[in-house]
Amino acid sequence: MFWMIGISSVVVFIILGWYYLHNLDWQIKFLIARLNKMIRCQKRDRQAIKSLLKDSYTIINKGMVCNHSTAVYQTLDLLKLAFGHGLVRSGESGRLMAIGISALNNNKPDVVGFVVDAFRPLVRQLSPDDVVIAINQLTLIGVISFKKKQNFLAAKVVDCILFIMEQPDESVERKKMVAAIKALKVLGVLSLRRRDTGLFRELNIRLSTCLISSCKADDMTTEISSMLAAWLHRIIWLNETVLFTVITDMIFNLIGADVLTDDGIEVMIDELGNVAASACLNPNSPLASLILEFMFRLANERKNDRHWTRVVTIAGRVAKLAIYRHGLAAAFTIIHPLLEFGRNLLWAELKFIESVDKIRQRLLFRVVRESLLILSYCARLNLLGSTEETIVDVFKCWMGHSELMINQKSAKKYCQLLLLFWLKNKRQMKRTLSYDPEFIEPILFSSSERRRLGI
Repeated sequence: MFWMIGISSVVVFIILGWYYLHNLDWQIKFLIARLNKMIRCQKRDRQAIKSLLKDSYTIINKGMVCNHSTAVYQTLDLLKLAFGHGLVRSGESGRLMAIGISALNNNKPDVVGFVVDAFRPLVRQLSPDDVVIAINQLTLIGVISFKKKQNFLAAKVVDCILFIMEQPDESVERKKMVAAIKALKVLGVLSLRRRDTGLFRELNIRLSTCLISSCKADDMTTEISSMLAAWLHRIIWLNETVLFTVITDMIFNLIGADVLTDDGIEVMIDELGNVAASACLNPNSPLASLILEFMFRLANERKNDRHWTRVVTIAGRVAKLAIYRHGLAAAFTIIHPLLEFGRNLLWAELKFIESVDKIRQRLLFRVVRESLLILSYCARLNLLGSTEETIVDVFKCWMGHSELMINQKSAKKYCQLLLLFWLKNKRQMKRTLSYDPEFIEPILFSSSERRRLGI
């Protein structure tokens, strides 16, 4: 009789053991008890921590296989609690990333959201090098989320990376910031590719705030400029002027907070020049002229002579490329920012007669020389034309674009300045002036103004 009871007890224990091994709810209850005991324990056993975390990942994988969503969510919450109390193994972020990618591949977006949230307490416990690795792993989850058209998950990844950037930690500040900027560069490009403008706007606003508050951001001008250039290239491809405005607002915020120093602005100007050159290849895009106008505004922020020289040179280079590809008439909107800048300088120079600003005067002559180089290049492309005739053609184009015309008399005066600078002897002048009275009559410069400008 007793042996029957003993056998029955063994069978019951075997059944209960089998039930425990295959019932995730019981496993989670046992996991909670182990975790609570470990949290309260002052001296923690490394092997016990490894066993606890290993069992947690096993339950998550089993829960995803058998579609036990509650068990998966509960275990991920327990993982967040464990990470928050410092229960972390070496390479923990890689294991967490593997769960997230597995959930993405099995079309379980809710699980991925929990995984991304679990990175927040985890990164607080990681070394500086491991924080960089965790950011790269989050980037991979974000990239796959975009590929799977799960933009909401990608937004959670972006939010998590920005959260990591915002955490004050001097020991990891620079490494963390550089890794995060590179990650957001990739995710920003993908959000533009998916035309998720809402995410892109939010990314710009929060990133700008984060960089302004960071004490190390001024050391990362190269990374910031590279990120903005990558975004601008994609915006050009989309031909989105509104998104371009979002970028310009961010750049001005960074300059106002001294995140972009003079050297950083110079790097940004070079990047913008490359982007403008790409944009001018599309004759129907307004972005090339908008970029050039923005570059002049950018140089005006610090009024640095080096910036002015660089912007004027780049504007001339882009204008020549546009003329070569599309001709003078089609490329006029791209030439216009340089002409308009010269017109404003001439107006300022002649307005303040009593004082002489040598810097402004030197800049005006530089713009005039660059304008004449562009028009001479255009004349050489047109074998039957001359530089003088090209100047007149530019004036006619300017008159034909009423939306770009601020002051007709002032524009005519600047074009006459270009002609008077080009023509050095009176014989050439008389021969040229006689054939286009609309442009040359009347000469808008007084004798004192001509002496002031040396014409």
